Amino acid sequence: MKESKQNSDRVTAKDTEVYSDSRYTLGLKDGKPYFTADGKKYALTCHPYEPCLYITGENGFMTAVHNSFEPFSVLEAFAEGGTVTSITGFEYDAEDFCRMAEYAKDAGDINIDDAEKIFGNRRKIKTPEKPEVNDGLSSSSAVAEDPFYGIIAEYPDRVTDFCIVKEDVGYRGYQSHWRALKSACKILFFDEGETIWDYDIGNADGAEISVSEFLAPAARGKKLNYRGAFLHPPFGDCYTDSDFERINAVLFPNGTDNLEIYKWTTDWSDYFDDGHEWWGALCLTVYDKSLDRFAVILASATD
Repeated sequence: MKESKQNSDRVTAKDTEVYSDSRYTLGLKDGKPYFTADGKKYALTCHPYEPCLYITGENGFMTAVHNSFEPFSVLEAFAEGGTVTSITGFEYDAEDFCRMAEYAKDAGDINIDDAEKIFGNRRKIKTPEKPEVNDGLSSSSAVAEDPFYGIIAEYPDRVTDFCIVKEDVGYRGYQSHWRALKSACKILFFDEGETIWDYDIGNADGAEISVSEFLAPAARGKKLNYRGAFLHPPFGDCYTDSDFERINAVLFPNGTDNLEIYKWTTDWSDYFDDGHEWWGALCLTVYDKSLDRFAVILASATD
């Protein structure tokens, strides 16, 4: 018997089963989207700036489904009992999505309209006035104006990058942090529409850290942390602890008691390649519950 688990709060967990029936399951494992077909597991990731769904089997074979879906958005919609609509106007429920993914998984490279041939004449068509691709970008957005940007501009020698992101829908834990990071990449990794740094945020993996770890003292010669990234760039000691406290007083005006921080892997973008050579690389998302907003903090540099 088919079972659809329709509790959107469950999608905040790193291990979640959103949908299951006798053939398929769809959910998160260690915070990463996946689906299974007849017991075989496939990872679901996405291209950062093309709506392209990647389906990767346990043997490493990957299929790209072009003009398709961002998997976190798909899981959230299905967890709420909703549907998603492809660029062709085809409306999917969770079983439809799994059927399409199973059909496409061995193709290597396929367009969404070709993958939808699995439905034959039984297509469920939604006919909106203008079909849209749900790429997940509508749930969070970078804040263009904030007093913090004026303060941080006074520190031109820093190598630490910041982006403030506002969540446009209800906070959903890990997924909201991932979305905030994705929105920040759209700002920090582009210049006048041109890509500066290549990235695949579908491969980013985050883990929660404490406020004390986030604000820990800088430790030379050890793994890079936030304070160290700001105070000790590879070209010299530019700023002081007083400078660090000043910027954080503006970045987190209500203090640090309401912060939730995720630290992310840094092997998913060539932005971090310089830091991997020696100095270090850092990727953080900080949710301020009192302001309902994120601060995304990135750092990477070489000598």
